[in-house]
Amino acid sequence: MRERDEGAPAGRRVTAMDVARAAGVSVSAVSRAFTPGASVSARTRARVMAAAAKLDYMPNALARGLMTQRSNLIGIILTNFKNPLYLSVLDHFTHAIQQRGLRALVFNISRGGDLTEAARQILQYSVDGLIVSAGAISPLLAGQCARRQIPVVAFARNPRSKDIDVVCADNVAGGRMAARLLIERGYRRIGYLGGSAQASTSQDRGKGLVGELEDAGLSLHCSVHASEYSYEAGRVAARALLSMDEPPDALFCANDVLAFGALDVARHRFGLSVPGQLGIVGFDDIGLAEADSFSLTTVRQPIEEMVRETIALMMRRMEDPRLEPETRLLSCSLVERGTVRGPRL
Repeated sequence: MRERDEGAPAGRRVTAMDVARAAGVSVSAVSRAFTPGASVSARTRARVMAAAAKLDYMPNALARGLMTQRSNLIGIILTNFKNPLYLSVLDHFTHAIQQRGLRALVFNISRGGDLTEAARQILQYSVDGLIVSAGAISPLLAGQCARRQIPVVAFARNPRSKDIDVVCADNVAGGRMAARLLIERGYRRIGYLGGSAQASTSQDRGKGLVGELEDAGLSLHCSVHASEYSYEAGRVAARALLSMDEPPDALFCANDVLAFGALDVARHRFGLSVPGQLGIVGFDDIGLAEADSFSLTTVRQPIEEMVRETIALMMRRMEDPRLEPETRLLSCSLVERGTVRGPRL
């Protein structure tokens, strides 16, 4: 019969005190050895880790949170996983959070979920911060978080609230960028295929498009807001625009997934040549945009930089809750592919 390792308790969970006794160090030294960045000598850390391995010890993060009054959890509320962009966003966020010794608690409200209810549930876990990329953040939610000194950052949307931090692409400038390209390439009947009419992203991208057209002495030829940011919603909205007596000769779509739907409808239902008869510009630059079947010209959001800025604001606010909220708008860039005519010679 295999003997149990010396010092390992029978019938109960191994504790930090057991490890300290086996390593010949204090309990606080065990705690420091398992805390990233804590002050502990290499020799002490090695002794602690050896004892922990022998006893099969794992630190209890929940118990540590009770002692430090920190859960080390960052809540993330996301929506619309029909858009592959949000899978990339989640990948970047979880990686960045874990690098800092924290953990992500993700809530998905894609299927008609309520943001306020999701936030209420997530706050029950005593999160140290909250990142929201879904819907409009109500004053009630902002107030609840402020009273608990839980920093809130709105990501990839601009709720126009002065009470929370905001990190967002400059959507107005992005809309102007798309309009400028289409005008330069000879398109004149330029339409807008927006996302939900309530979404700040859709509103701002359309505002930029209209502003640039007016500066050039043009007007928006037509517009429609899709029911949601999805491929099928893009198909439905594009059919409505392209069925007009005088259809547009170019479309700026509020995101790439809508643009994919518009592209397929234009080519396969209406038999249009893209970019000859119809120019299309998307927004986001998700991975599929460069696929041969789409080769979509689009406006790129700087997602990785936006994630870094969000985490930086979150950490800053966690250290000093008294700081004034900030809004950081990051510049977009244009990515030309095959859905807009080339420069005129």
